[in-house]
Amino acid sequence: MKRTFVFLLVILTLLTTSIQAQGKVEGNTLRLKGGLFLGSLRTDLEKRNFYGDVVRTEYNQPWQNNQGISLINDWGFDYFQSVNAGILSNVFLGFHVNRFAKGYEWNSFYPVGLGIKEADYRLLYSDINFGVTLSPTSNFRILPKYVLRSMSQTLEGTYLGLGNPAYFGQDTKTTTGTSGLLGVGFEFDLNERATLFADFLLFGPFLLNTSGLYSSEQFRVFNGGFSFNYANGGYTFHSEKLSFGASIVVVPKLRLFLSFEREYMNAKAQSPVAFQFEGNNISSVGTLMEFVSATADHRIEVSGLKFGATYDLNL
Repeated sequence: MKRTFVFLLVILTLLTTSIQAQGKVEGNTLRLKGGLFLGSLRTDLEKRNFYGDVVRTEYNQPWQNNQGISLINDWGFDYFQSVNAGILSNVFLGFHVNRFAKGYEWNSFYPVGLGIKEADYRLLYSDINFGVTLSPTSNFRILPKYVLRSMSQTLEGTYLGLGNPAYFGQDTKTTTGTSGLLGVGFEFDLNERATLFADFLLFGPFLLNTSGLYSSEQFRVFNGGFSFNYANGGYTFHSEKLSFGASIVVVPKLRLFLSFEREYMNAKAQSPVAFQFEGNNISSVGTLMEFVSATADHRIEVSGLKFGATYDLNL
């Protein structure tokens, strides 16, 4: 019911009165954009690792090093085609790339031992935007849009257990997926140079929701044997985003912007093949937990400040 209401609200906005612009454009314009992100990132794989290790009576601490700067954030362009038909100012098409890299570290505790763990992590997602700009007044714009997002994650972990049993482990996880999302943005010009803006992703998946890929392999060697965990299946996600900030013209065609960003990408595996071997035997409890940890709905959480610039090329 909630999703239906949100969808009808967006459609009503499209019919009665458009986010990527962040400042009024004149005529046919190609707007180049790039920024950096300062904030935190928590991956859904952290929770999946946590529940996967619980069956071993091993308790993972929260992952560290989730804060930092990402230099490739919202790099891309938007092309605005002038229409000027009543309140319909233009239509736009855009492409933007975001990349995050983290070196996570954390400890774990088990009955007679301490785990020392680290993992290299990468998150990459790209957005293709289609939308229109509606201008009910000269200084206020509404930008409904459809976003086609492709997302991938990779994690490569190394684990060392000091205790009884002692162990050495390696962990590789990969996820990919594509999802269609509905969003809307608002812009308000304070004067000829300064603009306030807000950006929302409201609903998804819409029209497109590919099965994607979820793959997880973890191998451990103990002083008394070995274990192998495996899961492979589909992967789906959808996003909820809130962004608000301001931009200012520093020289003609060049704008600087600063915004606060918070986004949740809710994700889970679909119908995975999962099992856990303990030595030569399949562990029924471990297999069940591997399946549960893969299919549970967990979030990728991104929160922080974005700073960047846009430059307009009139065509």
